[in-house]
Amino acid sequence: MSWFFALWLSLIGLFGPAHAVDTKAAEEGLKDKKAEAQAKEMTEAEKEAEKKKKEKTARVVVLKWNGVKDTDFQDSTLQRTVRSVIARPDAQFYPEVDLYQNGRMVKDKTVVPAMQPASVPVQNIGRVRQVVDEVSGIPWNAMQPDQWGLKAGEMRDLIEQLWFVDRVDLREPLFLLYAQIGRAAENQNANVPPFYEQIGANAVNYYYYLAATLAFQDPALMNKLTDQEVNGNVGFILQQLQQGAYPSLKVDFELDNVFDPEDFNKTYEVYMNGILTEPSDAGQMEIFLGRTDIYLKRKDSGHGLSERLEVTKLEDSVYFVRNTARKKMGIDFIDQLFLHPNECTPVLEGYILTYLAIYAKIHEKAEVYIAVPEDGNPNKTRVWRYDRPTATLQLVGGGKDGFPVRFAILGSAGVMYNTATPSFDPTLAPEDPTNIDMAAEAQNRTGVSLGSAYVPMNLELRGHYNRLMVNVGVEGGFNTGGKFTERYWMAGNQEGSAINPAKTVDSDADKRLTGPLVLNEKTVNRNVYFGASAVLGRDAGMGFGPHLGARIGWDNLPHALQTTANIGLTIESPILKPQKTTTRVHPILDIDLQGGVMWPLKYSIWHSAPVNVLPLFGITAGVGTTF
Repeated sequence: MSWFFALWLSLIGLFGPAHAVDTKAAEEGLKDKKAEAQAKEMTEAEKEAEKKKKEKTARVVVLKWNGVKDTDFQDSTLQRTVRSVIARPDAQFYPEVDLYQNGRMVKDKTVVPAMQPASVPVQNIGRVRQVVDEVSGIPWNAMQPDQWGLKAGEMRDLIEQLWFVDRVDLREPLFLLYAQIGRAAENQNANVPPFYEQIGANAVNYYYYLAATLAFQDPALMNKLTDQEVNGNVGFILQQLQQGAYPSLKVDFELDNVFDPEDFNKTYEVYMNGILTEPSDAGQMEIFLGRTDIYLKRKDSGHGLSERLEVTKLEDSVYFVRNTARKKMGIDFIDQLFLHPNECTPVLEGYILTYLAIYAKIHEKAEVYIAVPEDGNPNKTRVWRYDRPTATLQLVGGGKDGFPVRFAILGSAGVMYNTATPSFDPTLAPEDPTNIDMAAEAQNRTGVSLGSAYVPMNLELRGHYNRLMVNVGVEGGFNTGGKFTERYWMAGNQEGSAINPAKTVDSDADKRLTGPLVLNEKTVNRNVYFGASAVLGRDAGMGFGPHLGARIGWDNLPHALQTTANIGLTIESPILKPQKTTTRVHPILDIDLQGGVMWPLKYSIWHSAPVNVLPLFGITAGVGTTF
C-alpha cells in the first residue's frame, strides 16, 4: 500500500498546487478586468463632465494675423493676455475657421442675424414628410403638365426647410423630397432648368440626380422609394454614379498648405450629408457635383465650420474647405475690424454677423469672444465680445492700451485669537535687578492665557492676473485684553534694548543696567504683510470668487514673523453692479478666514519664552473696489 500513498502524494503535488495557482490567476484576472472596466467607466464620466464644463465656458475665437505663422489660437502668451483682458481664466481657445457657418445660414435674406435658427428644427421634418406623402399619392395623369411644374416649384422651395444636413435623420426626408421633385419635373414634360442640368457630359433630371448622390452614400435609401418608376429612374443614375459616368470634385481640408492627419482627426469628426466620414491622409475626399453639406464637429466640445457646397459645373478640381473659411473669417474679418479698431461696436458685413450669431446659437451656454493679435503680437491682442441680445460685437479691450493686471483696494476689520498668547507681568520683581538677560526674565515673567483676542484693521492692495492674486497690506491690531509688550528696539544694541531709552548701558561686554527694566507697551501693534493666493471661479481674473493662499508679515509688537494660511471669498457688491464689459471698477465685499503662527525673532523677549511659537486664527470682513 505504500506505493499507493506515494502515487497519491505525487498526484497531489503535480495537480493540486497548479490548480490552486490557476484558480488564483483566474481570480486576479477577473479583478484586473473589473478594475479596468471601472477605470474606463470613470474615464468616460470624467470626459463627459469635462465636455459639459467646456460647453459653459468662454469660447475665444482667435483670428490669425495674415502673414504671421506662429501667433494663433494655441499661443500661450496670447492665451494669458486674453484671459486677463476678459477676466476669464477658464476661457478656451479655437481657430477662426470654426466661425465659418455658410452651411447653417438660411438662404432667406430677410432673416436677421439674431433670428438665425442655426440648425434644422424637428418640426420641419414633419412638414416635408407631409408634402412628400401628399404628392406621392397623386397619379401622374391627375394634373396637367403646367400644374406639375407649379407643384415642382413649390416642392423646390420646400428644400430650404432642410437647408443643412448635419445629422442622419435629415437624409431620408430630403432624399424623398428630391425624388418627388424629380417626378413632378418629369411630369411637366419640359426638360428645362432648374429641374434639368448638364452634369458633365450628361443632361439629367437634376433632382433625381441629387437623390442618387445621397443614395450613393447610403444605398439603403433606395428601399424607401415604393414607386417603381421613380425607383427605376433614381436607380439608373445611381448605377451611372457607381460606374464613374459623372465627374467628381475633391474637397481638401488642408490649412495654409499643411494637413496633419493625426491632429485633424484628433480635433474633428467630418460629416458629409450627415454621414460620418474620414478624409485621406492627404486631407482629401471625393464628392459628386451637386449639393454636399459639410460639417466639422469638434471632438472636445462644440461645433466647427459648416459648408453647403453646391457645384454644377467643374470650374476647379479641388475645393479647399478650411482655406475658404480662413479667408472669410480670418483675413476679411480682420480687415473689417481694423477699419476703425477703437470703435466700441464695429460695423461688419451682414454675412459675418450672421456667422457670429449662428456660432453663438450652436454654443448657447458659452460666452463668445473674438481676439486678434495686432500685427501678430500676442501682447497687443484686441478682444471683442459677442452680445447676443443685439447680435453685435462689443470691444472689451486689449491692444496697445490693454493692461493685463487688475487691481483691488480693500479695507477690512475682524477679530483674531491667539490660542497660546504669552502674557507679561511687569509687577514681578526681577531676581537680579542688574541682570538684563532677557531669556531669564522672560522665563520669570511670562505665562500662557487662552483665548486672548485683538481686533485687526487692514488696508490691502491686491493685484490679479488670471487666477493669481498677490496682495500687500498693513494691519493695525487693537489689543482688547491689555497691551502688547516687547523690548525697545535700539539699533546696534539689540541684545540689551529692553531698557528704557533714557537709561544707559555700562558696557557692551556685560550689558549691565544702571536702572530698572522698562519695556515697550502699546495698545496697537503693526503688521506689514505680503501674500499670494489662487482665485477660483469663472470671474477669478476680475477678483471675484473663492481664494486660497498664504501670507507672511512682520510684527513690531512682538518682534515676530507672522505666517498664515487664508481661505476667503470675494463677491461683487449686490448694491452697485457696473457693466463688466465697460469698466474695471466694481465695488466688492470680502470675507477672509486666517490661521497660522507667530514666530518671535531672535531678540524678542518671547523668543525663549515657555511657549515661543504662537498659534493664531481669526476672521476679517471688508469692503473695497476693483480698478
